[in-house]
Amino acid sequence: MAITSIFEILIYPGLHSRPGKEFVNICMEYESSVKIKMNDNEFDGKSMIGILSLGIAKDKPFTLMLDGKEEEDFMSKFEDLIENE
Repeated sequence: MAITSIFEILIYPGLHSRPGKEFVNICMEYESSVKIKMNDNEFDGKSMIGILSLGIAKDKPFTLMLDGKEEEDFMSKFEDLIENE
């Protein structure tokens, strides 16, 4: 069963290279499918190029879609990453 959540990055300048790399590293720990959607664009969350291509800036909402057996654990780790940035 897939789960979806909407987030906003609260730090300036947004989900740039360092936090993006941390996000991809967390994604790689799981077998779950990870998709990030912003506006009409959707990318694989396990792709650093995809994350940077979205240009997720501070205070701009994006949707995180997870599908797999460990999706709840993954969502919890991502929420921790957002809160600690």
